[in-house]
Amino acid sequence: MKYLFALAVCIGASAIVSAGPDNLKITPKGYGSFEIGQIGHGYYKSSASDFFEEIGHVWQQRAFANLGFSVHYRDKLQINIAGEGLIAFSTPQIGKFPTTLQTRQFFYIKTANALISFVDSERFTGQLQVGFFPYKYNHGVRNLGEYLFRSNPYPLVVYADFDYPQADLLGLRGHIQLFNELIENDLLVHSELLAHPIQDWSVSDIISCNLLNKSVSVGLGVSLYHIFSAYQGKYMGSALDGYYYPPNVDSTLLVSWSDTVMDRSAVNCMARLSFDPKRFLPLSVFGENDLRLYGEIDLLGVEDYEPFYQNRNERMLFSFGFNLPGFKVIDLLNLEFEYCENKSAFSDQLFYGVTKPSYEPMNLSTYNMKRVPWRWSLYIKKTFLDQHLGFITQFGRDHKKINFYYINLAEMSFAEVLPTKDDWWWVFKTEFKF
Repeated sequence: MKYLFALAVCIGASAIVSAGPDNLKITPKGYGSFEIGQIGHGYYKSSASDFFEEIGHVWQQRAFANLGFSVHYRDKLQINIAGEGLIAFSTPQIGKFPTTLQTRQFFYIKTANALISFVDSERFTGQLQVGFFPYKYNHGVRNLGEYLFRSNPYPLVVYADFDYPQADLLGLRGHIQLFNELIENDLLVHSELLAHPIQDWSVSDIISCNLLNKSVSVGLGVSLYHIFSAYQGKYMGSALDGYYYPPNVDSTLLVSWSDTVMDRSAVNCMARLSFDPKRFLPLSVFGENDLRLYGEIDLLGVEDYEPFYQNRNERMLFSFGFNLPGFKVIDLLNLEFEYCENKSAFSDQLFYGVTKPSYEPMNLSTYNMKRVPWRWSLYIKKTFLDQHLGFITQFGRDHKKINFYYINLAEMSFAEVLPTKDDWWWVFKTEFKF
């Protein structure tokens, strides 16, 4: 009942499109989607097991509904509020856990923020955003990249979701633009929502330079990750379980590491570059997104820690993408690649304390997937009816994790499911919005 009541409040508020004085504009917004896909080949490891299980033809399915509104007041204040519902199907389905055998339904806040404009001119624009808001700094990325706010360095974990290549941040954003968007800068103070320990505060800054009418864009960013702790003291080292790493780690090092503590703070860095050559090609056959080329480098964790984090190259991700010509028939035909030397399981299992570490050498060989350093993704999108209806499909070997929407963490696979060169998955999505 509480979900229905919350949804009714959103609908009622959105329906008031003409209330208020003339300088108050209320705009309702809605979004819905249905996704269906399949893991063609991959690996599953529950936290209760020491071994990876080979899987194939595993269906993944879910549906979203999003409803909210934006309020504009005198071009100085914008308020955005939206709630979202999710119908989810869990993987795997286990008879002794009835919650896995039925659909799960969730309702949660999707966005709730206020955007205040102080100055708005061609020479200078200043804004302050506060609350819970989506944030994206590399606008070309469709899957691989945009990791400054979607990752954890120690151990390396990427938090990625299909068709949502951006972060949701809780906190403050100060934004300035200079000389008609030639230079843009975002200063962010935000609370951690993804990686343990949640509620810690980070401070980040991203600067962009847009040249040749935005045909060329360069960006740099740095994040002082978990710089302000919400807790006292430090945290136990989170790299205890050998399954994160190849079987070349001395078990005696694991024992000594278990007695240490580790500061969860880190310095993460990002550099990006994008280029749109259509300004130099006087041809009308290309669509708005065609031919755009972009790349990103992320260094997650500047400092090395012994014995596990001794190689900075293993915490660097190189991603690049290219929009193939759609010739105004296909809205977006995108191909992306990523390279990372890290051969771990990209898992945050020990953040949740669901297993005790094993120090026996035989258990250190349980992660033997021979992860290849390359990932890839092909993304295709076509919209109709002034973009109110869209169809999206994606094929790839990316940072996919198996869908999991129930409480028993012992059966959850925290590791990515596509570690080897033979692994892949596909997904198809129908979306509709107003």
